[in-house]
Amino acid sequence: MNPAINNFNLKELKGRDARLFQEWKELDSLCSKRKQESKNPLKPSLSYIIRKKNATGLPTEFEIWYRCKSIVGVEDTEPPRKPVFGYLHKMSIVLPNNYPSADGNPVFTFISDVWHPNIRYSGSFKGHVCLTIKEMGVLASIKDLVLRVERYLKYNMYHAQNTYPYPEDQSVAEWVREEGEPNGWVKFTQEMPEDAAPKPAPAAPATSATDEQPKKRISLSI
Repeated sequence: MNPAINNFNLKELKGRDARLFQEWKELDSLCSKRKQESKNPLKPSLSYIIRKKNATGLPTEFEIWYRCKSIVGVEDTEPPRKPVFGYLHKMSIVLPNNYPSADGNPVFTFISDVWHPNIRYSGSFKGHVCLTIKEMGVLASIKDLVLRVERYLKYNMYHAQNTYPYPEDQSVAEWVREEGEPNGWVKFTQEMPEDAAPKPAPAAPATSATDEQPKKRISLSI
C-alpha cells in the first residue's frame, strides 16, 4: 500500500473528498495486489502514478500503466493489414471538479497508441476511451473502470458493430469487422516477451510508481 494513504482517515473526510479517498484506496489496493502477484515486482501488470492532487492532498488525476499484450496499430496501408502489438500502455484519468456528480464523469484518455474500436486512435480526441459512464451511473468505481479498460486492451471486450452505442473509432471498428475478426487477429494470447517494452505503432504509430514521485470474449454495450 502507498504509505501516503495512512495520512487520511475516511471518518474525517466528507463529500467529494471522501469519494476521492475511497477511489484512491481501492485503486492502490488493486495495484498493490498485482505487484505482489507479479513474477517481476518492478513490472506489475497494473500500476499508477498520481499526477495531480486537490487542496486536501487527494488525487484528482492519475496515470495508469498497463503491462499486457495489445494491438497498437496495423501494418501497411492496404488490406489485409496485420496488427502491430505493444506491451506497455499508458492512460490518463482526470476527475473533474464536479466529480462524482451525474455530469462530472471521469475522463479516460490513452497517452500511448491503442488500436481498439472503443478508443479513439487519431484526431483531436485521440486516445479518448468510450465507457458510457453516464449509463453506468455515478457509482461506477475508478477501480472497476480501470479493469474494464484492461479487458479492452486484451480484446476480451469490444463493440465493433455499427449499432448503438456505436464504436468510438469507426476506422478501427471497420478493421476489426473486415480484417481482424476474419483473420483471427483479435484473438491473441497474453504471452509476454521476456523483456516486454513499448512498441510504437507504424501509423502515428517502470517500475510501479507511487504518488511520491514527481511526477468468454464479449460483444458489449459501452
